[in-house]
Amino acid sequence: MVQPTYLVIMTLLENWRTLLVPSGTFQLQDLWQLIVVIALFAISTKIFGAKAKSVVITRSTPALWLKGNRSFLVLWATLIVAWGICILIPIEAPIFSFFSFLGVIWLIIGLLTSLIRAPFWSQSVAAVCYLTSAMLSLSLVDDGIDSLQDLHVTIGTSTISAWGILSGILAFAFTMWACLAVARIIETQIQKVPGLSPSLKVLIAKIIRIVFIVVATAVSLSSMGIDLSALTVLGGAIGLGLGFGLQKVVSNFISGILLLVDNSIKPGDVIEIDGTYGWINNLRARYASVITRDGTEHLIPNEDLITQRVINWTFTNNLVRMKVPIGVSYDSDPHQCLQLVIAAAQSVDRVLLEPTPVCHVLGFGDSSIDLELRFWISDPTNGVANVKSQVLLNIWDTFKENNIEIPYPQSDLHIRSSDIAMPSTEPCISPDK
Repeated sequence: MVQPTYLVIMTLLENWRTLLVPSGTFQLQDLWQLIVVIALFAISTKIFGAKAKSVVITRSTPALWLKGNRSFLVLWATLIVAWGICILIPIEAPIFSFFSFLGVIWLIIGLLTSLIRAPFWSQSVAAVCYLTSAMLSLSLVDDGIDSLQDLHVTIGTSTISAWGILSGILAFAFTMWACLAVARIIETQIQKVPGLSPSLKVLIAKIIRIVFIVVATAVSLSSMGIDLSALTVLGGAIGLGLGFGLQKVVSNFISGILLLVDNSIKPGDVIEIDGTYGWINNLRARYASVITRDGTEHLIPNEDLITQRVINWTFTNNLVRMKVPIGVSYDSDPHQCLQLVIAAAQSVDRVLLEPTPVCHVLGFGDSSIDLELRFWISDPTNGVANVKSQVLLNIWDTFKENNIEIPYPQSDLHIRSSDIAMPSTEPCISPDK
């Protein structure tokens, strides 16, 4: 007679402890098995870890999870084989048994969480489930928790045990996951607020993320049994050491906050600093990402944006005036040249008709009449050199059509005297004639 499904589940739960640790507890002589597990983990990570990192995951699927966790699958299969060999010898192998069945749990968790399409949520839920299942499995071992609690260190009035550290790691992981998930939801809603500037949105998102990280850290320390009030002096000493040792890091962090507060530089601005021209992709805690026209991404420290001279082409608005120097021959009519240059500039699509382009005579040079064309564009993010090139080509074509010469410098060399014997230029007459 087939048993109901719930009876099968209840029987499995009742025998779960026996499946994990058949002998009931871990002994000191089982330490070699733990060493073997650690060695196998290092070898599998070394061989298959690089291949797993090369897998780019844009969405989560069971197939991609299996492809990205080859090292875990190899380690798990190796432990099952080792456990089977120990059974045939026979040798008690409770640690091999523990990790073999724990690998089954993690495999099921990984495949189930990979059904969540968003990689962030899939990996976050999986990490919390991994830690929770490991802690619950360890708690099923006889005297497992008591043994971990006996491994403790006393610092002043605070006692830190191995079990407290493990529970603190679990609490930190769970709290951090929950806090980052809430922070991401809040950041998404902030990005939809139309009344906030881009820099203010980034600033609010950073503050929320920092607050949640501090809360998660405090919760994890409390779960370890550490008295937070006892860390006041230690925190002050650490803060002083960080202030001296990480001056540049702290300076860049504070500079990033100042940039966001005063709104002088914000994502999307077109800037030029120290020969680098591009638009700001995003502002981070330590640096600003600037993408140039050739696709190169420069990471500029926030301190440089505060202390150095920065040209922000789009600080007030996106209007940028370009200046193009031009030279024409003295045989040309400057009045006609001014009109032709303005018409050539207006024929370019990116050149604005309002404000209108203008052209002025700047002076009379050694070999040309010096002109300067000034025009406006409203899309500097699309580049300034390309629109300047297009304007110059139109001017060249217009000058060719109207027979206007663009002169180049010429010099006449007059030799008044020389000590070098010059060859005669008179024709040579033969003596026979």
